[in-house]
Amino acid sequence: MTHLTKLSQIESFSNSLAFLQNVLSTELGDCTIAVVNSLDLDGDYFQISNYCHPNSQPIYKVAEILKRSNDQRIFSGEFIVQWKRMSSPIHVYKEHCAELFQDDLAIYDNVLVLPILLDAKVERWVLILDADNDSHTLDLSKLNLLVNFAVSSLARAEEKKKLQEITNWREQELSEISRLQHLLLPEENLSIPGIELAFKFKVYKEAGGDYFDVMSLSKDKLEHEAHKFGVMIADVTGHGPSAAVEAAMFDAILRTYRPEGNSGNPAQAIQYVNTHFFTRKNRGKFVTAIAMSYDPETKTLCYACAGHPYGYIKRGNTLIRLDQAEDIPIGVLKEYEWTNHEIKLMHHDIIFVYTDVVLETRNAKQEEFGFSRLEQTLLDAEACPHCLVDDVAEALTDFNESDELCDDLTLCAIQVFQ
Repeated sequence: MTHLTKLSQIESFSNSLAFLQNVLSTELGDCTIAVVNSLDLDGDYFQISNYCHPNSQPIYKVAEILKRSNDQRIFSGEFIVQWKRMSSPIHVYKEHCAELFQDDLAIYDNVLVLPILLDAKVERWVLILDADNDSHTLDLSKLNLLVNFAVSSLARAEEKKKLQEITNWREQELSEISRLQHLLLPEENLSIPGIELAFKFKVYKEAGGDYFDVMSLSKDKLEHEAHKFGVMIADVTGHGPSAAVEAAMFDAILRTYRPEGNSGNPAQAIQYVNTHFFTRKNRGKFVTAIAMSYDPETKTLCYACAGHPYGYIKRGNTLIRLDQAEDIPIGVLKEYEWTNHEIKLMHHDIIFVYTDVVLETRNAKQEEFGFSRLEQTLLDAEACPHCLVDDVAEALTDFNESDELCDDLTLCAIQVFQ
């Protein structure tokens, strides 16, 4: 039990070799140990390293025991070939193995060699150079089991440490990607004259492939005048960091779009993004999107759809589906041309768009939320953009019986007043 207690304390032990010596001292008393390894060395080559004395315990990291050192001399001895087939401890004498007794080992006449089986191979050996007890009277099988258990504990602790480092790095990177992705969103307090805006954005796992933007297209208008505005909602296939990178690239391409005069329209914007979305190699991704523009002077909403779930207009107690467009997603055909569609809006109409997780969210019976449940939720909601967004989000949570959805979520509602 004492041995197991010591082995369980490896994670709090700062000096890995001193830990190993401490474990061995329970059987040997004070002892001096060293490590021999043939890691990544061919034939009969080996290294001697990691000396640890009772009164001098240099600090060694676990990696310095488990891996070969570039700072240590490399020796050669035919005995190493036999050692690699060892399964039990042996005593080695200087007169029979002169190649081993070099440098700091030169002062010893014999050593006890304990083979270390790790990763199904023997490439490391712990040497007992001297001890208070007579090593010839020891239970060598027990001693060998103990030292192997100790080295295995060191290896597991090192793997756990590296895993934690990787996890910490991954979480930091995902957090940074998420932060950058949120910078692409409209400001929470964004105000465009003539409309009221509400939106909700939630990624599946810290970073995702949803994209949303709304902007004024009337920079020359006064603040009290209703502005023409544009909307883009998009969804990159998949989710996670790679989808987030694609969404950022989508944004970068879109922001270089400069229509001539007032000739720009949603279909042209999608075609521009599609043209520049293609690279020299197949990206393995495509993007669904809806692009919209609204002109308050003509009260006309113009929209184009690239394979995205159709949006809605909530007009009082009725819903109008924006389902005329059935064009393909971005990134499928480089020369494809999208089609614009138009609809006249009325005072207080609410435009509602979303990403496909709304339709694909499943309950415990594996039923999809679907269009019918979405439409009923929109119909039941108050004629307020914030109510629409909140009610749909709440309906999804209730249906899923969890706050965790299966994909990224974006909801947007825009009420027009002119």
